[in-house]
Amino acid sequence: MKILVILILPLFVFAQSHGLKTFINNANKTNGLIKAKEINIKAKKEQVEAAKSAYWPTVDIGGDYSLLSPNYLVSPGQVGNVYASVSMDLYDGGRKDALLRSRDFEHEASLFEKSAFEKSITLEIVRHYYGIQTLKATVNALKERSNELKAQINRVKKFRGAGLATVEDIDKLTAVYENNNFTLENTKLTLETSEENLQLISGISAKQLKKNYFKEPKNIRFEVFENIKMLQANANAVGENANAINAAYMPQVNISDTYHRSHFDDLVTAPGISGGEFLIDHQNKLMVSVNMRLFDNGKMAKESEAVKYQKLSLLSQIDHAKKEQRMNFKLAGQSLKTTRTKLKSSKSALKAARSTYDVIRQKFEVGLVDNIAFLDALAQRTLAYARYKETVYDYEIRKSIYYYYAGKSPKEFIR
Repeated sequence: MKILVILILPLFVFAQSHGLKTFINNANKTNGLIKAKEINIKAKKEQVEAAKSAYWPTVDIGGDYSLLSPNYLVSPGQVGNVYASVSMDLYDGGRKDALLRSRDFEHEASLFEKSAFEKSITLEIVRHYYGIQTLKATVNALKERSNELKAQINRVKKFRGAGLATVEDIDKLTAVYENNNFTLENTKLTLETSEENLQLISGISAKQLKKNYFKEPKNIRFEVFENIKMLQANANAVGENANAINAAYMPQVNISDTYHRSHFDDLVTAPGISGGEFLIDHQNKLMVSVNMRLFDNGKMAKESEAVKYQKLSLLSQIDHAKKEQRMNFKLAGQSLKTTRTKLKSSKSALKAARSTYDVIRQKFEVGLVDNIAFLDALAQRTLAYARYKETVYDYEIRKSIYYYYAGKSPKEFIR
């Protein structure tokens, strides 16, 4: 039965674990901040539809009822009116066209904003994901060190009983053991914090992680950030807003048709004359109106100029952002090379630390070296292992950063 449990338990744990892509996909579905971006996209889409609706005629209906006192022959005491009106702009100087294009650009910008935010969330998930694995490796190393120290304390206590070791030897080992336990507990707290943060971002438990790595970057083509594309779309939208303001200087032509019907009571009559004969109870009015702004002391022109400066500001931001992205892309590539070198170095250091520890341990156990040499060798082995695992996972983070600054989604390159 025990053998069966031992065989099944790893399969159960693996089934409960999640890979990097799972964390990213689930975050895209459940993360509240990403949902907020989706809601913003819907709002921008409705603004586009509203701008399209502005091309359609408007239909209005209304009515009123009034009591007049005193009344006279052509002014009844009670008047009820109802009307229906249809109106449509025949020409507005291109204002509606400019506003529609502006709303389209704003909607496009919201799509880029969501995509950019998803990539930033992906990068944050990657950092937590590999940070957790680094911390787990450190915890395991510290546990192994704790077990080794405990075994050596017990062994030295036996030597103490035989008069071959001193109380000072035991105290030194015990002090290092207790300090190691403190470091272990502190690392566990940091690990739990990272797991909680990853769960908050992704919406799923981060207690068990599968092993995932990124592909080695090869022939990666650079493309600009979605953030930069978002700024460009916003700049285009601002430019169209300026055009919409300028359109107000063009002739504005409108056609409308209004049907009016009235009902009168409390009429004043005169001998041989009825007040109702002078009153029209229905009327249809077709009207074409043309108006044009001739003078406003440059009000709209200045408003348009102010908006154009906003566009120039955005274009300046875009230029700087492109330079910054290219710089970070270049530095990310150099960082990859440096981390590869560090990986080789830390692997060699781990191998050397393990060999040194094995030799020192054997000598310590037969009394050829003191506990200071043993503790130093043990500390170096633990440190070398932690640094090696940290470098392994840091290299994966560096790869994700490289893909990110290349303008790609790191998710696409997970193996």
